[in-house]
Amino acid sequence: MIRQSLLSVFLLLWIGCDGARRWDYEPISMDPNTSDPNKMDIKLRIKRVPPGELAYDGYLNFNYDITDETMVEAVAFRSQSGNEDDFVPMPWSIEKQPYPKYVQDIYEDIVYSNFGSCTTLPKPEDALPWKRGNITFTECFVEGKGMPDLAPQGYYKVIFKVTDPAVEWGFEAVVKITDKKMMK
Repeated sequence: MIRQSLLSVFLLLWIGCDGARRWDYEPISMDPNTSDPNKMDIKLRIKRVPPGELAYDGYLNFNYDITDETMVEAVAFRSQSGNEDDFVPMPWSIEKQPYPKYVQDIYEDIVYSNFGSCTTLPKPEDALPWKRGNITFTECFVEGKGMPDLAPQGYYKVIFKVTDPAVEWGFEAVVKITDKKMMK
């Protein structure tokens, strides 16, 4: 009896400690912005795809040169209710940094690992220098690569911002996080 109980506890701990993402997400909103659509045209949206899933779709059209003066940052917020007044800052932010540092520290592990298979994003080794042109997103799902394994349930808002002498652009995305079902 004790042996069977210990085996059950061990199996539960082993299944529960596999380092896998323990949350699911539902995209709620995507609000892109740009100070000059002639230099940076950005159209991102949430698209319903069968069977009842939601994915990111759209494009980024770069008509300007990204330089060492280009700065990238992202700020994350969480709300239990989803009400705008309830969002509080989270420690999961990307400090304002030059674009080359962003590529070195963030691009491969989070951006490319989650969106590389559903976009025309350049491979990490080809992301410097960034080339002008169109990046398409086709039915993209966030797999959670490079993100925390555990996240409290609630609503999360990420404000991603790029500042450059030529143009400022970015997006505000809101998602709902729920606990992932352990066994499907």
